[in-house]
Amino acid sequence: MLESAQCLTIAGTATVFPLRLRLHYKAARAAGVSSQTMNKPYTKYYENLKDFEELLAFGEVFSNSLIGTKPNNTNEVYGERIFVKLLCHGMTLVKISPSQHRKNNRELWDISSVYAIARALIETFDAMSYIALSGGSESQNEFRLLFWKLHAEARRLDMLNKIGSSHPQIDKVQDDISALQKQVLNHSCINTCSKQVVVGVENGKYQPYHLTQRERNEESGVNHEYHNAVTMHLSSHVHTHPFSVHQIIEFKAGNEECIGLMGIALQYSSSFLAKAISGMQQLFPACDPKINESTISLIKQWVRIAENGIRNY
Repeated sequence: MLESAQCLTIAGTATVFPLRLRLHYKAARAAGVSSQTMNKPYTKYYENLKDFEELLAFGEVFSNSLIGTKPNNTNEVYGERIFVKLLCHGMTLVKISPSQHRKNNRELWDISSVYAIARALIETFDAMSYIALSGGSESQNEFRLLFWKLHAEARRLDMLNKIGSSHPQIDKVQDDISALQKQVLNHSCINTCSKQVVVGVENGKYQPYHLTQRERNEESGVNHEYHNAVTMHLSSHVHTHPFSVHQIIEFKAGNEECIGLMGIALQYSSSFLAKAISGMQQLFPACDPKINESTISLIKQWVRIAENGIRNY
């Protein structure tokens, strides 16, 4: 066990972790970070990190420029709120990713958490696109919001029931669900749903979206195969499957191959962050914060990847 635990960190910084706890620490000075940044995998990683930080910085500027602006419709209300959630995921991703500038002489490389945050960012874009960026009619937007809220309230009630809650609001939640179910089934847009979706709503089996993932990707302009590959890859570490457990054992902080794996989450996240920024620019065309040509080019570059995939990139 001692030998196994010691191989988990860079030579000279090995620490014995109880229960073989896999904390991937890299000692910045002992391992010689500055010399490794010259290697191609490190150079590529820090390029990816720089791209993501530049996109994130502009996203923050755009979000801050909306302060004091009165929303014109629910699309703008929810679009702004969900965008802020997406930016929060992005900020956390930067904080837990390897950095050249971190002063702490021991740095944790936690690939599972990095991939989980990246997956959360992508899921947030999915909701943002469905609720705020579809460009549908007022009636269609209303239906989506009702459908989305119905699933949320039903899930809330299910959780309360499973913990045996006796909260006096439970009856109200049930009443809200019944009212939302009736509104959804009586809405004119219910006719655009598949029979399976309609039957599910009638039987109290609610989904967050009335469209399939493929349909949502087509609508948002995201390459479906790319989306599938990205979410499958990230999920392999979010879930504790044999693949992720095996890779954790093989993972070594400071290793060139491993810095590449950490960079993949930034690449995936950059494409969906760029799509979110592009969507916000369309949703709030009057909002025009200062943006340099480099950032404009960067947004277009990562949007192209999200829309076309990386098969021929």
